[in-house]
Parts: sequence; C-alpha cells; structure tokens
Amino acid sequence: MNMIKYIFFLGRKPLLSLAELVSVLPPETEYLALQKEFLSVALPAELPTPQKLLDRLGGTTKIVKVDLESRSGQLAQMISDLAAEKFQGRTDKIRYAISLHSLTGTSEQLLKNSLMLTKKKLKKSELSSRFVNNNFQNPPTALLLGENILGKGAEFCAVEMDGGNWQIGQTVAIQNINDYTARDFERPERDPKLGMLPPKLAQILINLSGVRPEAADSEKSSIYDPFCGIGTILMEGILMGMDVTGSDLSAENIDKCRKNLDWLNKMVTDKRAALVARLGAEAVDKQPLGKSRLFNKDATKIIKSDLPTNLGAIVSETFLGPPVSRTPTPSQIEETQAMVENLLAGFLTNLQPLLPKNATVVLTLLAYRDENRYLTLTKLHQHLEKFGFAADPLLPEPVIKALGLDAKAAETMIYERPDQTVCREIVRLKPLP
Repeated sequence: MNMIKYIFFLGRKPLLSLAELVSVLPPETEYLALQKEFLSVALPAELPTPQKLLDRLGGTTKIVKVDLESRSGQLAQMISDLAAEKFQGRTDKIRYAISLHSLTGTSEQLLKNSLMLTKKKLKKSELSSRFVNNNFQNPPTALLLGENILGKGAEFCAVEMDGGNWQIGQTVAIQNINDYTARDFERPERDPKLGMLPPKLAQILINLSGVRPEAADSEKSSIYDPFCGIGTILMEGILMGMDVTGSDLSAENIDKCRKNLDWLNKMVTDKRAALVARLGAEAVDKQPLGKSRLFNKDATKIIKSDLPTNLGAIVSETFLGPPVSRTPTPSQIEETQAMVENLLAGFLTNLQPLLPKNATVVLTLLAYRDENRYLTLTKLHQHLEKFGFAADPLLPEPVIKALGLDAKAAETMIYERPDQTVCREIVRLKPLP
C-alpha cells in the first residue's frame, strides 16, 4: 500500500495530544516518530478534509502533508522547486510563508536562504510574489490566519527528524485560534470559580471518549456531562454534531449553561448565514449542530432514565476542590483530596450499573503540583475495581512501542499551566462487566 505521510504539530502537552490523535486517526495509521511537538505518521489515504479534522482537535495546532524528504544541503532548493510547481500558472500576486523546525536549533540561516531562493525562483518563472515571514522568522499562527495564507497562497514547512533528514511539505490545516478565543471569552457566562475548562481541553476529552457522531453505530452517538457547570464540554460536543446531555447540582449553573448553549447556536447560525451570503451555500459546512438537554441534579443520584438513550460516553470535568488563591498546605491538600475522593466514589458506584455495555468514561480529576511531582487521587485509583471500573490507558501499547516512548511517562496525563498548583489528571475508565 502506498502510504501518505503527514506531520501533526502538537500543543503544549504532546503526549496528551498524541493520545487524542490515536483516538481519531484510522487504525491502519503508522506512527513513525514523535520528536518534541512533532508527530510523523503515515496514513493509507489522504485526509479528505484536513481543516475540518483540525477544527475538532484540541491538541493539534497544524497539519502538514509531506511531499519530499531531504538533507539540509538540498533544503532551500527543494522548497523553491516545490513552490514553483505549486504556483505554476498563477497570474495574481502570490503570498507564501516558509517555516523550518530544527531539532538542533540551527535553522535561521536555512530559513533565510529558503525564502530568498524561493522568491528568485518564482520571479524567474514570471510569478509575482511576496513572503509573509517577518524578519526571516517562522510565521506565528495569527499572521498566517490574518494573511489567509491557505486561501491565497501556501505555507511550506520542513521539520528536521532524527539523523538530520528533513521532511518537507505543505500546510493543509491551521488551528483557528480566533474561534477558540471567541468560544472562551465571548460567551455570555464565564465563572473562574468553576475552574475555567479550556475549549481545547474539552475537545480532547470528547475525542478520547471515542464517540463519533458520523459513525455507523448511531446508537452510541451522544455524550453526557453530569458536572456540566457552564457547559464547555457540551458546547464542543454540539459543534462536533453530537447530541449532548448535561446536569449539575447547581440550578444557577444550569441557567448559565443554557445561556451559553443558546449563544453558541446563534453565533454559529449567524456565521454560516454570513458565509452563505458571501461565498455561496457550497462553501459552508453543512454538518448540523447537535441537540442539547439540561437538568438540575446531584451527580451521585443519577438514575437510568436520566441518561440519554443513545449514550456513548460520560465526559466530564469533575470537582477540582474549592478555589484557592495560594498553594494549599499539605494538610489542606490531604483534606481536599479526601473530600473529592469521597464524592467521586459515590458518583462512580452509583453510575456503573446504569451504563450501557462498552460505554466510556473520560474525566478530569483533581491533582496538585508539588515542585517536580504531581499529587493525584491515589486512593481513588487504588479502589477503581471496587467502584466497578478499570483504567483504560490513553496510549495503547503498540503506539508506545512504535514511537519508543517511556511507558511510565504515558501512564498519567496531566494538564496544567506553568503557574498553576491545582492541575487536572485526565483518565479514561471502562465499566467492569
């Protein structure tokens, strides 16, 4: 089989981003290399709609389709040849960008040479062009979006892999940071006391669940969030076309959640209408938004009839403890962990007999960072079987082996920001038969 290579540019937490990709890429994917934040894979066929795929991936920032491989001495020439072939026959002024990513950090001169040689090659081919790289640096995402580089030109990327070989290709999808900013900061209801789950992480959690609205098995196409808060996970599920159900102990949170979901539906509807008016109906995403259902209830008292009939997964940000303005003392950490573990023990014990066969549970759990170690809910992990669940590793063993990863490093997935003491541990659970 003639495999097609791609490079996925991963976010701040590469292993978590990798786990998300493993959950959505086809089973036939060959995992070639994970170096820093770059994942190289080979797929059995071209990605049909790479931007649509990227828009639902919280942990990936860019997708590059690999065209060529080269040593550094040939790099500039090969990029310029690729650009000349790409833009052959164009009569308008071309915009292009080049980004080089070296594991050794010695690509600045290579980048300058590549930009200048490409401009000369295009001029020789009687093509008018300009590169958008400022000061001969790799272009940031905001610049690429602002220049509409994929619509009006191209970005050519090269990533140095082990052994000094470079993989060269064209960017086929760029993360739309503006859309994430709008969903995070422009929604009507935000509440720092509820932990402020980022939309990107909500996407990762949903993807880790394995639920796919387009899958043939439509009987398991919805998600349920029993700690829905202001609705971040539900919003991202709706955008993916999933039916979502949410509940929360707080009636106030349910009201806030409903306002956010109404806002999301209006924002997407208005945006699509504007695109239809400007570009025509054929240029607009026709995927319907998912439907939602909300109710007010204690998550430890859920009953069978509360669950959606087509439930595929529970996906939720669980209680991360009371808000803190400073690092808790060891005794405060121990007390909070015990309180949270007691809550989750009741929740899981009640939930297990209600779940359909093969349902998945993806949760964020409270964790603390203490210098260079993480303090997780150890007792909860030790008693999972007692609650009727088993841990489902986020990275399968074949992928760990293929990429030469440390199995222990992949056991615990933590999401946090550099200045945070309170963190999130990401877990995936399967109910025991």
